[in-house]
Amino acid sequence: MTEKFRQFILFLGDVLLLYASLFLALSIRNQAIISREEWAGHWPVFSIAFGIWIVVFYIADAYTLHNIRNDLRFYATASQAMATNILLAVAFFYILPQTQLAPKTILVLNGVLFFILFVGWRQLAHRWISKTILKRKALIIGNDHATVRELTNLLDHNPQYGYEVAAIMTHNADDHHGNLPDYRNQGELAEVLAKHHISIVVLDKEGRKSKELISNLYRHLGEPLEFIALDRFYESIAKRISLETIDQFWFLENLQEGKKRLYDLGKRLTDVIVAFLAGAVFLLLIPPIGLLILTTSGTPIFFKQLRLGKNGKSFTAIKFRTMVADAEKHGPQWAKKDDIRITPVGRFLRKTRLDEIPQLWNIFRGEMSFVGPRPERPEFVEQLEQDVPFYRERLLVKPGLTGWDQISGEYHSASKQDSLKKLQYDLYYIKNRSLFLDLTIILKTIKTVLSGAGR
Repeated sequence: MTEKFRQFILFLGDVLLLYASLFLALSIRNQAIISREEWAGHWPVFSIAFGIWIVVFYIADAYTLHNIRNDLRFYATASQAMATNILLAVAFFYILPQTQLAPKTILVLNGVLFFILFVGWRQLAHRWISKTILKRKALIIGNDHATVRELTNLLDHNPQYGYEVAAIMTHNADDHHGNLPDYRNQGELAEVLAKHHISIVVLDKEGRKSKELISNLYRHLGEPLEFIALDRFYESIAKRISLETIDQFWFLENLQEGKKRLYDLGKRLTDVIVAFLAGAVFLLLIPPIGLLILTTSGTPIFFKQLRLGKNGKSFTAIKFRTMVADAEKHGPQWAKKDDIRITPVGRFLRKTRLDEIPQLWNIFRGEMSFVGPRPERPEFVEQLEQDVPFYRERLLVKPGLTGWDQISGEYHSASKQDSLKKLQYDLYYIKNRSLFLDLTIILKTIKTVLSGAGR
């Protein structure tokens, strides 16, 4: 089963339970099986509320396989999402007069019944999709480098992905592990495939260049085997790009900007319209926020800094000042977790993302977008591109207020290792960017803002 099929099964189960819980709630309320007429009077209106509930669960990562676990954290998050859903349903039924329904008891019953069924359904679903018998057995052909180790560890700790690394064949069969099966020997390769019931073969760059390996694998073309490159398999699981498995040709093959013209046009149009409307709304917040900064830490109110935009073109980013006025008196410094230079007001503005309101002007001018890699300073880009391969390639698209890296849930410091991981997320976004992915990022950013988890 693919990841998307697993997610669809979870989604379909939730939808069925929503209507089943509504049917049960109406029947319990009436103390009898409800009539067709009464059912017809409720399900169309509740369908709108259910649509909102599904979106909330999606924002809460209830359909992200990495988070689907039978643990306290998942059900605590689901409980919060359900409480949000009840509040939204109350607003929907009581604030909007056109619904002509005020189902107080039914609404509460529906929410309680659904959540009970939801918990039971997700426990069964997790056990089902995590069963060893349903997992696809993978053979990885490649040396024991960091990507293979990380991928193996990720799959070992996340059985819900549905894959198991059953065997690894290296390019040097006589390495420190001892005398291992050699893929250059057709009989030994066939034995590994049969013994471990392999259904997917993952090849690294060196493996794909081996004529002997490709020739031996070609003999299994008629068997139910899937062949995939290591970089693509890693990307599908980790949702980021492994820098260890790509080269310049990867960019030529995957970042064909000519195919994104319609998307870029639609995104730019959306940016302009939303930036204008949001600017009109948030214009009212500028005076009180400015006054708050002025009275607590003095001037300046706004913070202006040179950043690099698309194709390395520099622009001046504008934000509300969140640090002390002389934060960089000793020169440019990386922001740190729990940075002592951040003022109390600044910490609040960062958590709520209110400090970024002035950047709506950068978006309106076309220097930024709502979604994209974080805009970086020229000094830091120059420093990082010396240490991190392909770091400058993140400038192929406009920077954004939020992005795939920002919603990853990981805090990335100024270290080389964290900068590398941040680039992995940025390259994943650049390769896969679409209106749907942008919408996903925006929805999950809203969750971050409402939960106060911004940084």
